[in-house]
Amino acid sequence: MKVTTDRRVRYTKMVLRESMLDLLKNKSLNQISITELCKAADVNRNTFYKHYNTTYEIIREMEDEIFNALMDSIKNMDNVNDIILASCRTLERDKKMSVIIFSETDSSSLLSKALSSFRKTDLTLQNNGDAAIQQSLLEKVYLFGEQGTIALMKDWVLGGFKEPAESIAAIISYLIQSINGSVANFKSKSL
Repeated sequence: MKVTTDRRVRYTKMVLRESMLDLLKNKSLNQISITELCKAADVNRNTFYKHYNTTYEIIREMEDEIFNALMDSIKNMDNVNDIILASCRTLERDKKMSVIIFSETDSSSLLSKALSSFRKTDLTLQNNGDAAIQQSLLEKVYLFGEQGTIALMKDWVLGGFKEPAESIAAIISYLIQSINGSVANFKSKSL
């Protein structure tokens, strides 16, 4: 009996998700009512409320699944270039949801969470000088790299994935390496 229930639950959630994605083609998330979603999915409102409280929860659940897939794909990686490539490939695998993440929700929080969980000190700053200034510089470099990465990924996703994941990842990696290479030069001139 449990297998049948699980199958029904999966089917109901799948139908609600697909209907949500279809409705999002013409409306923003805040314009989609539960009644409208249930009608499009041919699901009773009571059935909807067994699984979700709001339409936003459907999107949040899909975001969590993408985040978990991303974290699984990068969990054993410590090279920034590999992490960026795996992130781009994960976004490219689920194009519909990636577009929604970047157009309907705060995509920066999702990707920031993933990118910042793998923050490492890839920059080697000299040990001489003020440690607080060095730490402040590192934090600014990380923030700039993280937000720049997110901005480029957003542009790529919302631009229709025109380049392959490998190409956008190579561009992002090149820019991150350029920033990292410039830090020592900046430090010696201004600190």
